[in-house]
Amino acid sequence: MSIYAITVPCFTQMLLALGGFLRKGEERAREQGFDPQVLLQSRLAPDMHDLAAQVRFTCTQAREALQRLGGQPLSVLQAPVSMVEALAQIDDTLAFLAAADHEVIDRSGPRAIAIELRDGIAFDMNGEEFVRNWAIPQFYFHLVTAYNILRHNGVPLGKADYAQHMFAYLRQP
Repeated sequence: MSIYAITVPCFTQMLLALGGFLRKGEERAREQGFDPQVLLQSRLAPDMHDLAAQVRFTCTQAREALQRLGGQPLSVLQAPVSMVEALAQIDDTLAFLAAADHEVIDRSGPRAIAIELRDGIAFDMNGEEFVRNWAIPQFYFHLVTAYNILRHNGVPLGKADYAQHMFAYLRQP
């Protein structure tokens, strides 16, 4: 399977789902009579990042994967301060993914990639290892954490919201 095929289309469909989660969260907040901003500030545990950060990290992981694979400088995203900003960050990331060069991404398997974390931990790997062991797991970790924060706050999300691309496939003639 190509590196492009396991990154760009998957990141795209799941970012579309994340946008759906947030819109459902906004709707639920309005129905319950509270400001949707409260959801962006919600977290699962005191030592975890809030929903706004999870949106930022999900978008960051998708962008950084392509930037690292393409040998481009890394962009820096800020956590959104409103639902409008959160949805705009997702839309901007979707546009970034849509502009990805298929051939460049697919040729990136042997590219040397080094990741250095703030606490001095470093990882050296090739593009294939990076995608398989870092980019995809990190992307889904933050996506699922966003889903869980919203579920924890009473937003009625389920499997059809998470895997909407599969349910849409089943509905086609």
